Amino acid sequence: MDLLAVARDVPQRGTGNLVAIGKWDGVHLAHQTIISALVAEARSTAGQAVVMGFHPLPMAVLRPDKAPPVLQTLEERAEVMAALGVDVHLALPFNREFADMTPEEFVRDVLVDQLKASQVMVGFNNTFGRGGKGTAETLTRLCEPYGIPVHIFPPVRCEGESVSSSEVRLAVAGGEMERAARLLGRFFSITGAVVHGDKRGRQIGYPTANISLAAGRQLPANGVYVARVTILDPADACKGSLPCEVTPRTGPSYGAMLNLGWRPTFQGRDLRCEAHLLDFQGDLYGKELRVEFLHRLRTEQTFKGIDALKAQLAMDEAQTRDWLVDQHG
Repeated sequence: MDLLAVARDVPQRGTGNLVAIGKWDGVHLAHQTIISALVAEARSTAGQAVVMGFHPLPMAVLRPDKAPPVLQTLEERAEVMAALGVDVHLALPFNREFADMTPEEFVRDVLVDQLKASQVMVGFNNTFGRGGKGTAETLTRLCEPYGIPVHIFPPVRCEGESVSSSEVRLAVAGGEMERAARLLGRFFSITGAVVHGDKRGRQIGYPTANISLAAGRQLPANGVYVARVTILDPADACKGSLPCEVTPRTGPSYGAMLNLGWRPTFQGRDLRCEAHLLDFQGDLYGKELRVEFLHRLRTEQTFKGIDALKAQLAMDEAQTRDWLVDQHG
């Protein structure tokens, strides 16, 4: 999949560009409903599936004081889209100039002149143009003179609750990883490089990978988690220098127990994400890991000494192994 930042760079392939528009933070089940329809229609018409989004997200520019943390980095978002079969993810740079574009200008200049869209797909609550005044219905009206059909998708519910980025964010922030997974259609994950830490885990029999955390992103509540860690193949990495080609990355995976927090027993001063990979031997420094948060075992605690900490870690490991066996065999 091509990851691009300029609409004019989107190639014209096949019978034309089918375009889905949204913010796509999290690429949750409601997003996937639109993307799946887009890809299916593109395949059936020999067209190209183009998913248009923004980087940074609009709120980070328009109301930075109110902007929520993002559920994914741009590279993580693009990798999920590549796995869904998207041909091009267009991540338009969102700035004040773009925000000032009227709905009419957006349709004429971006969708028609630059992308030459043959069909457009949006969610029911999509807004665009100056002041967010353009709605899905506005888009339908403005595209009609150009002969571009617009497909509007209704809300999606999962087990009785609405699926949205806001709900996913709340679930993740509360450490409700199973709920987040239901809304996402997959486990919530982060990707980061292994960097040097304090090496205390190795000294007490639980060596950990200290995983770098991207700024401005949503993280689960502090605590100890059952996790799955994948050691990613670096050959296919897209480091955010656009344009680039994105492919879903794979690698060996391990069950893990993970601590996300401040390490109060050691008077830690920075937030750390430290994973102990079960039954792993080797050097992980510099490697990039994908961490899937499967289940929260407990909150972060302060222990009176190393022996008390080691005893709790042994219990955490046993619970982690039991959970993995119960869920995955």
